[in-house]
Amino acid sequence: MTATLDSPSAQTPDGQPDYDRYRSLSGLAVGALIVGILSLLSIFSVSLLPLAVVGVGFGLFTIRTVDRNRDLVTGRNVAIAGTALSALALVLSPSRYYYEEYVNIPEGYEVMAFGSLQPDLGNTAVVPEKAWKFDGKRVLINGYVYPHDQKEGLNRFVLVPDFDTCCFGGQPKLTDMIEVRLRDPLRVNWSYNRRKIGGTLTINKHLHQMKDLTGVYYEIDADYVK
Repeated sequence: MTATLDSPSAQTPDGQPDYDRYRSLSGLAVGALIVGILSLLSIFSVSLLPLAVVGVGFGLFTIRTVDRNRDLVTGRNVAIAGTALSALALVLSPSRYYYEEYVNIPEGYEVMAFGSLQPDLGNTAVVPEKAWKFDGKRVLINGYVYPHDQKEGLNRFVLVPDFDTCCFGGQPKLTDMIEVRLRDPLRVNWSYNRRKIGGTLTINKHLHQMKDLTGVYYEIDADYVK
């Protein structure tokens, strides 16, 4: 005997055929949910924020696609959940970044970005004029510990601006490196985490040689690390 749509197991409570039994879950909806979950990582690393942007766009596209093909596939709620997660990351990631960069800072330091240390276009000077205004001042800067042979209990290391410079690509640019010397008893371990360093900046007029690296122009005598 062949089952028909008007059998009790294939009907909704109001007696209508239950077509959901014959629809498959949209792969796009599952993908939107996965992207949404991954987008939450941008809350901890703002460099991943483009993933949240893509997640929102992909999620909205998926919702429309599922709606147009609702006779064949399900997953609208799954796609909505993924889109909502991406949108949440899109709000929380820059908010957390702003808080960490400009609000959650100790007193007595001037916030400095690696961009202020980069040479100006068309200027032959390696150290730009805009960097000299920080010379001798107590600054606060965020970056990553550049990996060396020693990984734990570091009181002297090189700070670089981004994860790619930290772990890939070999020798960083001269203006992408700051030699940090931590005052006792401060110590750090190498990790993939971003560090906030505070201390007095010194700019060398000539390249200061370092082991395993070409050298640095910028140094920080640090009394704060997070």
